[in-house]
Amino acid sequence: MSYTVRMKVTLMGTGTSHGVPVIGCTCAVCTSCDPRDRRFRCSAWVSEPASVVIDTGPEFRLQALAHGITRLDAVLITHGHADHLNGLDDLRVFSHTKAGGAMCHAGTETAGEGLPIYANAKAVADIKKRFDYIFRPTSEGGGKPKISLHELGDEPSGASFFINTLEVFPVPLRHGTLPVLGWLLREKKADGTVHGIAYLTDCNHMSEAAFSLVRGNAGVLEHVVIDGLRPWAHSTHFSFFEALSCAERLGGRHTWLTHMTHDMGHAEIEAYCAKELHRFPKIESNVLNGGSVAPAYDGLVLEA
Repeated sequence: MSYTVRMKVTLMGTGTSHGVPVIGCTCAVCTSCDPRDRRFRCSAWVSEPASVVIDTGPEFRLQALAHGITRLDAVLITHGHADHLNGLDDLRVFSHTKAGGAMCHAGTETAGEGLPIYANAKAVADIKKRFDYIFRPTSEGGGKPKISLHELGDEPSGASFFINTLEVFPVPLRHGTLPVLGWLLREKKADGTVHGIAYLTDCNHMSEAAFSLVRGNAGVLEHVVIDGLRPWAHSTHFSFFEALSCAERLGGRHTWLTHMTHDMGHAEIEAYCAKELHRFPKIESNVLNGGSVAPAYDGLVLEA
């Protein structure tokens, strides 16, 4: 089967758990006039060839309104931390129009019919605990999402599932000691070529099996969106240098840092990437041949 629609992904949020500006902070980044320094909590929207949201953080309602999301086919959850999950209740406006819709999926269905949500076991447990009212009889009024939970494993298996014509590979990662999921999205073109986008936020470890999964299935890896918190080390996130080291091994044409703090502004991170580029010969070669390496920003549109 061949597909003619280009894959399109909009990064709706690229900030860390506090968001940027940080409440009460008057630093140069938090008071910056550069719109690229205003970072909602991390989330992405695949608008073609299916409508799929990655993570529903606290600003999900604002993000959906800003980008004109009018329907959803599915939701992918990286993990259950508040900055990636706590807007889940706002799925209810989408979920009742999708209830019972057919979907090709992998894993175990753990809740009744509704909008498909894909996550690992820990995130499924977090959803059931934090949003327990969804799964039990409640009094009338207020409404609640109608969702279907699909539990995925914590080890790289190479198994994929389709959402319309979008093929999705879960990419197990580690966020400190927490197992999380990244996502490899790919599409087969009319000419038979396969093009992919890797979305790898909130992580500080990527196993050899995970590297192999992405490299072996991405086809032409157009974009790598990867957690790069700040210039120096953190116990649960990649630093900029660590993120670029992983991106070097993955070999994407474009590399984008995401989940950034207010320690550096967009222009400063651009300068950091330019300064360190010589350390990463594969990325440097991609840049010389029309690729890029840069901080992501809210509203950035990626195509593959």
